[in-house]
Amino acid sequence: MGDTITAWHDMQEEKQEKNINRIARDNGLYVWLLDFGDGQVYRYDVSALCNESNGWNPDTESCEAFLIGAGHNIGNCEWMVTSNKTFEHGN
Repeated sequence: MGDTITAWHDMQEEKQEKNINRIARDNGLYVWLLDFGDGQVYRYDVSALCNESNGWNPDTESCEAFLIGAGHNIGNCEWMVTSNKTFEHGN
């Protein structure tokens, strides 16, 4: 990639990290996980991890590493990152 394109990608990544940090600070940030192995739904509050001092970015690799560390088999789960703290049941 050219220097201009690389700089643009870096700028977009930095902008995304700032947005994630703002959302985590203002609304909270959660990883919701459906574990097919035990049929349970889990919610992990990762707001404290997403701050400017540690720079944790909830991308796919870091979230999967977090969930594996929490004892889940990623091959047997579905998960998402959201600012929604509660689960809404509906049709």
